[in-house]
Amino acid sequence: MSRWIRALVPTAGLIGLLAASAGASAQGLVASSPHLRSEWSVEAPSAGRAHVVGYLYNSRVQDAANVWLRVDRLGADGAVAGTYRGRVVGDVLSGGRSLFDVPVGEAGATYQVSVEAVDWVNVCR
Repeated sequence: MSRWIRALVPTAGLIGLLAASAGASAQGLVASSPHLRSEWSVEAPSAGRAHVVGYLYNSRVQDAANVWLRVDRLGADGAVAGTYRGRVVGDVLSGGRSLFDVPVGEAGATYQVSVEAVDWVNVCR
């Protein structure tokens, strides 16, 4: 994704099951919310921190609001070696998708991602 898209979404979140290395992509259902699916990749900039960027898809009839995400960096033994948190900017509409971007520590690390919180909206806003 281009640099200007990351600039538009500086506090966005991250979802997925794992990312192997820089340039690697991942997709999958979010363990804590089977109605949210992500497609993402780890991008290593020429300077600064790596970012996990992608889209979060909502297959539920209700909109997802206030989505908070947690990304765990896994060590070689599979234990959590670091945690990063972010919020998806805006709602993930029913049947739609939202862009996310989360700064992480290393481009070459393995990540495990989960939704820490989501509010399912029952009414039109």
